[in-house]
Amino acid sequence: MKLKRVYFRGFGRWVDREFRFQEGLNLIEAPNESGKSTLIRGLTALLYGGKKEGVGRRVREDWLEAYQPWNGKDYGGEVDFTLGEREYRLIRTLQWEEEREQLVDPVTGRDLSGDFPMDRRKDRNFTEGLTGLSRSLFQRVAWIRSLPMSGDHQVVDKIRQLVHQGEEMNVRPALERLEKEIQGIGKTPAAKNKPYGVISAKCAELEAEVTALRETYRSIREDQARLAGMKKEWAELAEKEEHLSRRMKKLQEALNQAKEREALLEKQKHLEYIQERWTEAVDQVTRLEREREGVKPPYLLSPEEVEEIRGLIDGNNRPEDRADRIEERLRSLAQEIQDWEEKNSSLLQLDERWLQKQLSDLEEGCRLQENLKTPDFQETIDDRVKGIQMEKDYKNLTALQHREEELRKERGTLEDQRRNWRMRLDLIEREKFLTQVVDAQVPPARSSFRWLWLTGAGLAFFLLMVFLIPGLSIAGLLFSIFASVRYWRLRQVDRQVRQEWDERHEGLKRDRERVRRERRELESGGESLSDPDHLREGLAKTEEKLNEVHHSLAMVIQEQEALLNRWKADSTVELRRLVEEKFQQIRDREEARKQDREHRERLEEIRREAEEGATVFRDRLGTFEFRSWLKEWSAIGEEAQKARDKLTSLRLESTTLEKELHRLIPEMEHRSQQRARWKEKLGSDDPALWTEWMLASEHVRRLDDRLEAARSALRKETERKEAEAWDLELERVRKQLEEKGNEGQASAAELAGDLQKLERELEWIKEKHREKETEVLRLEERLQTLLSGVPSLAERETQLAEARSEKERLERERIIVESAKEVLEEATRELREDLSPRLAPHASRWIGKVTGGRYRDLLIDPAEGISLSVFVPETGERQPIERLSRGTVDQMYFAMRLALIRFFAEHGNLSLPVILDDSLVHFDGERIREALRILGEMAGEHQVILCTCQSRERRLLEEEGIPFELQALS
Repeated sequence: MKLKRVYFRGFGRWVDREFRFQEGLNLIEAPNESGKSTLIRGLTALLYGGKKEGVGRRVREDWLEAYQPWNGKDYGGEVDFTLGEREYRLIRTLQWEEEREQLVDPVTGRDLSGDFPMDRRKDRNFTEGLTGLSRSLFQRVAWIRSLPMSGDHQVVDKIRQLVHQGEEMNVRPALERLEKEIQGIGKTPAAKNKPYGVISAKCAELEAEVTALRETYRSIREDQARLAGMKKEWAELAEKEEHLSRRMKKLQEALNQAKEREALLEKQKHLEYIQERWTEAVDQVTRLEREREGVKPPYLLSPEEVEEIRGLIDGNNRPEDRADRIEERLRSLAQEIQDWEEKNSSLLQLDERWLQKQLSDLEEGCRLQENLKTPDFQETIDDRVKGIQMEKDYKNLTALQHREEELRKERGTLEDQRRNWRMRLDLIEREKFLTQVVDAQVPPARSSFRWLWLTGAGLAFFLLMVFLIPGLSIAGLLFSIFASVRYWRLRQVDRQVRQEWDERHEGLKRDRERVRRERRELESGGESLSDPDHLREGLAKTEEKLNEVHHSLAMVIQEQEALLNRWKADSTVELRRLVEEKFQQIRDREEARKQDREHRERLEEIRREAEEGATVFRDRLGTFEFRSWLKEWSAIGEEAQKARDKLTSLRLESTTLEKELHRLIPEMEHRSQQRARWKEKLGSDDPALWTEWMLASEHVRRLDDRLEAARSALRKETERKEAEAWDLELERVRKQLEEKGNEGQASAAELAGDLQKLERELEWIKEKHREKETEVLRLEERLQTLLSGVPSLAERETQLAEARSEKERLERERIIVESAKEVLEEATRELREDLSPRLAPHASRWIGKVTGGRYRDLLIDPAEGISLSVFVPETGERQPIERLSRGTVDQMYFAMRLALIRFFAEHGNLSLPVILDDSLVHFDGERIREALRILGEMAGEHQVILCTCQSRERRLLEEEGIPFELQALS
């Protein structure tokens, strides 16, 4: 498998970006956080998609959200790769809601998706179907990182599948048959659809049922005893209820009699009360008539006349007194107004509209004075010079960018030419190398013949011992059988090895013929490939031109960076923005200078107008200054307003008092006429005599009103007495009370209280009686139901004993089958070849080189995944590699990964790419140099993609003369 092109429509930082890989060693050199790991992650994402592996339902991978495109919405891309001689293009969309995938042939354009059926997750698994490797297996084998390998069960299983193709077919049917029998019986009670699970469930069910039946029978006996006691309590409650009912009936009769007696008493009290109220009304009318006869004033005044006289007598508000006070206040106000006008003549003469305009101009002057700025003419000139220089640099930067585009196009053309030269040279060298390899290959020797000879020797020993020592002949027969089994097994291995060698040999021949065919096709097109020196000379000239273009491009980029750094800009657009901002600053300064000149002219105009209008208050204002004059004029305006308000208030008060004085003159004349009229009518003008007569008149009127109300009430009570016959009714009630008698009897309230207590007690007894009756009926019904529906306890105990016996039988049968399976598996494991001898030669091939000969044997334990250990030279002890230094551990993992890749290539006919993501970061000195040599050797058969954040790998590759293709990420 070789990668040719990866195109990201969107994956993390890579948006609309294409990467092309060549055969051999591809070097990706970039600093950390530049996107190397994102590129490798994106490659596996496009190959295998975003669905989580090993899950039955459709679940997204954990990294899917983290690698959403930084820009745009397209999430996915394309990857072109080859398998054998076929080319494929895998197109994938990683957006979770609309994930799509398509496999096409880029040569013919035919859609190959239909050749791969969908699984239940709607996934066609293109890459796994083509390579036979799942995502995790591909990453663990082809993607070399500094990670431990213990626990790699998938890798172990795949290796065993490749090594033991058909070796376990003799015992697997028996194992499967035994496992089928175990599964048919059932391993645990949780297997509900198996006989063991069924009988376990039945035992548990019967045990629970027997326990429940025993508890039910015990409960029935207890309920029967409780039912007898409850019936006895029920009878006692019924007897108490009947006794309380008789007591309540007697108490109710006594309560009715007490209520009738108390009703007669209340009626007697009511009749006596209304009789007393009529007597009091008669007495009140008599008393008021006598009091009215004793009060007779000489002159009876009406209420209107009383009010009129009271108004004449009241001297607190006489019009004459008020008129005198008003005249005195008017004289005082006239003098006060004259003094105020003389004192504030300048303030009263001040024009308010002129003052408001003056204040507004002074406020404008303050604002303009604060905003005045002295323009810096030198700064303006410097900015203009700087702006012109920035504009000039912007034009130079634009020209340099055009030059950069031309150089990049020229570089692309030269790189295509260099690639063409290298491809033709590589074609000649590959043909030469393949010819040497094909001619040097020797068929592998067979290792099974010695076991055939051992089988014959064992048979001869058996035949010889049959006649000499019959007991010892069994050993010869067993050895002969064992050697025969080993012969047939190794014969199959020899056939497989020979077949693999033939396939590899034929594959190398096909590769050589394909290379020769490609060479003939190029020569038929007019290109001569017979002179390698001419090709190397053309390649050298092309690389020389390419280096010149690279140098020119670097100089152009350096000049661009210098121009941008001069003005601290990140791009041409930003520099253009800075130029526009600089010229805008120049225009703003010129506009500010013009406004400053206009403001100064306006300030001079405001000062001149202010000084011309300040003749009266010039001494108070002092030297002209905008803020002090504004403050003084504001104070003068407030004083002038207060002076005007004070004068207006005094004048308004004077006008109001004059109007009040004119209004009092008619009132004084009218009062004089009324006093003369009442003197003539009453014969006296003494206010004391008038007051005595007014009080007597009011007393007579109050007595008349009370007398009239008492007579009216007496008439109503008399009419009611005659209509209702109170005296006769009162006599009848008294006779009834004498007949009933009231001595020694309880009151109705006491009897009602006793009755309520008795009612509550009776109600409580009835409630208890009903509850007890309900309990008795419920318990009888429950006992009847239990007795009618309870199955036989003896029958269920018998069924339980039979179920337990059947369960024990199935357990014994399952134990026997499991034991047979364990014995067979143990025998199979003893005969199975270990994986370690298969992997160790490949790993030891690299471990000696990469560790400088310190470690030569790498011990591999595939029991629990792949665990690695080595023999330490100083102690001779076997130690896990995790106890070694970090750099040595990385070397061990590096060697093991290379061994796995070669193992898959030789046994699985799958040439995987070698992807290294900063895997050599802990290698130093000769170790990294040797590792790069190994990678250069691997690049002859495998595509190598080496990602690094340092420049030492590129430098060492150039020193060692190892060809590589440099891939840029910027």
